[in-house]
Amino acid sequence: MKSREHRLTPEERRRDGFGTSTKFIFSPGEFTVYPSSLPDFFPPIYRCTCKMESFDLPTLDGLHLVPGLCEGVCLGAKALAGFPLWVHYPTQHN
Repeated sequence: MKSREHRLTPEERRRDGFGTSTKFIFSPGEFTVYPSSLPDFFPPIYRCTCKMESFDLPTLDGLHLVPGLCEGVCLGAKALAGFPLWVHYPTQHN
């Protein structure tokens, strides 16, 4: 992307930069309007049932990060959570 960055306007550079993290919290009785990130293409979301709060990512101040995976972690077809993989679906190969 660096080779194309010079084509961006200052507004596009700000948009693509790092900003504040946002936490979305389900709030069933409190409707809000979520503004569109691309107003020329997508409308705002009316009757949004989430409220937004700023979220500060945790830091490792004083902690030691142990690289790698924990013992016993399940990967690939044995992974339990997340999106299903094609190995979970019966298929026929020609």
